Amino acid sequence: MRLISKAAQTLDSILERVVYYAIYVAGVITLLMAWVTTFGVVMRYAFRSPEHFSYEIGILCLISSVSLALGYIQRQGRNLRVDFVSNYFPLKVQDALLNIFVPLIALFYTILLTRESWGDALYSLSIGERTYSAWAPPVGPMKIIVPIGAGLLCIVLISQLIHGLVALKEGNSEEKVTPS
Repeated sequence: MRLISKAAQTLDSILERVVYYAIYVAGVITLLMAWVTTFGVVMRYAFRSPEHFSYEIGILCLISSVSLALGYIQRQGRNLRVDFVSNYFPLKVQDALLNIFVPLIALFYTILLTRESWGDALYSLSIGERTYSAWAPPVGPMKIIVPIGAGLLCIVLISQLIHGLVALKEGNSEEKVTPS
């Protein structure tokens, strides 16, 4: 039992580092998006010379940064949660609802999202898909970030589900599902 606990702690530590790096990359992408958007606004309004790529880069960066940030947000328990219904239940039911049932539903959706976005990204890479703009950047490399982020979210949800099941089995409602 001690070996299993040690392995779980090691895996939690690895997952914590992976989601931290993902949020770091998402932050860098968001910073890039801010710079490009600021450049586009300055060119359009200060120099009356609109350029054609800042909006498109902004959209690609936004999708990428959101995808990569999802796992970290879920891991930290900082996602939006509507608990006006769960507050009416006893604590054990709340724990089961929020730490087992909700992650199960989210996991189902996220697995489908990962599978479908992975297929779409591979197809996009195989045909060399590009945007319809004048400069036509390839979208395949950016599309591959969506299944990576969704897959990371799947792993976080599985971890959360396992922690919720362990807490329920042990009858420990105080155990945090997202260890810090």
